[in-house]
Amino acid sequence: MKRVLWSFLVLIFLVVMAGCVEDLPISEEKPTPEVIALQLTPAVAHWLPLVATCAEGIPNFGISTQVLPRSDLSLAESDLILRLGEQFELDPFAALMGVEEIVIIAGADVPLETISLESLRLIYSGNYVYWGDVPQAVNEVNGIGQPIKPLSYPLGHEVEILFRRAYLDDELIAVDPQVFLTIPFLENLLATYPFAIGYLLRSQVSEDMQVIEIVSDETIVNQQFVLAVTSAEPTGGLKQLLLCLQNAE
Repeated sequence: MKRVLWSFLVLIFLVVMAGCVEDLPISEEKPTPEVIALQLTPAVAHWLPLVATCAEGIPNFGISTQVLPRSDLSLAESDLILRLGEQFELDPFAALMGVEEIVIIAGADVPLETISLESLRLIYSGNYVYWGDVPQAVNEVNGIGQPIKPLSYPLGHEVEILFRRAYLDDELIAVDPQVFLTIPFLENLLATYPFAIGYLLRSQVSEDMQVIEIVSDETIVNQQFVLAVTSAEPTGGLKQLLLCLQNAE
């Protein structure tokens, strides 16, 4: 009888002790974040805020970014490339993100609203020096005696190459233009030289810039694809990023 009573007391003691032991916390492993390397050209650097917004909506996802000349882009050193232009034969996988258009812009006092493709070519070849030389400006009183100030991205810049292909029949700019590299600097040039003419992506045109329409019987291919190039078909967070960019555009 004593042995049964003792066993019963031991059992009660063990039950009470078990109730006093706090549950140990279960460790939760945090998922490893997915971080991709993005390379993009200066011509599409204005897409970065949109890229950042899309990335913020993807859980455990991050991006490291490099803005590089087109010639320095490398899928061996990146997971994603954003650039303008057509798909290259050696691109493993390319997806269309959007379309950009190269347009002609001018200073506030340029005495025309439209210009022929031929006149534009003669300006950038150096054959038209004054606005009075341009047939589309002869009926305008203001500014026809003013010298034309051609503006351009540096030789070899992505947009400079595409501008020449679209408007100059791929000929080099023969005149010595005033070179710009950033949009703020271009805005300063247009304010300093109100009789200047240049070119820009339409998405970057500000309210203060005058857009000159081109009149031509030729087909002008001035729209350029914004491509996302990857080493393989994207998956995971990278796929979500590209879908977000496509839907946002």
